[in-house]
Amino acid sequence: MAAILLRRALRVTMTLTVAAAAGLAAAAWAGNARAASEPALAVTPIAVVAPVPRVVGQESRRGLPIVLGNRLASGPGSGVKFTLDDRTTVIIGPNSVITVDEFAADRVVLRLERGSFHLDSANPGNVYVVLPGGTVTVKAATVAGRILPDSTEIAMLSVGRVEVAGLAGPPVKLDKIGDYTRLTGLNAPSQPAPLSPQRLQDFIGLMGQIALR
Repeated sequence: MAAILLRRALRVTMTLTVAAAAGLAAAAWAGNARAASEPALAVTPIAVVAPVPRVVGQESRRGLPIVLGNRLASGPGSGVKFTLDDRTTVIIGPNSVITVDEFAADRVVLRLERGSFHLDSANPGNVYVVLPGGTVTVKAATVAGRILPDSTEIAMLSVGRVEVAGLAGPPVKLDKIGDYTRLTGLNAPSQPAPLSPQRLQDFIGLMGQIALR
């Protein structure tokens, strides 16, 4: 009697085991079928939008656009002349590098890395020329400057407002046509002094020749 009951119990256990396995297989098949019938999710790539270059002026000789942030470099034999959209005219001499860092209706920032420059500003706001040893602030004036091996010289060439600040000490104002100041190292700008006629002509004549090339 006990043997009969044991055989019945084994049959029931085997039946349940087979049924459970069959159920799992059916569930897996149904899941695979459902996954196959569902459309795959599309992966949409993220587009990288490059910033549009901002044109702020035009080069005079060939009419090339002046783009904000681009470095303009001249070679050993000639300079580059360009006009900004606010009617500020800039000339850099031979072996010079300049960048238009900022441009707005009341604020223009130029960065001269090396060489020389001549700037005629009609901007009612301020035009800043950043130099290795200081900053020149120009308002409705003509100014020129050159970076020398041991110093930087800035000269005022027309009426207007020109202020020169060094890396230390108080700034100085250039009030008279032909006045200049010098930046040396970390020192404050030197007190304004008049250029000799020959040196004044050097500032004016060199830039005039570059503009005609």
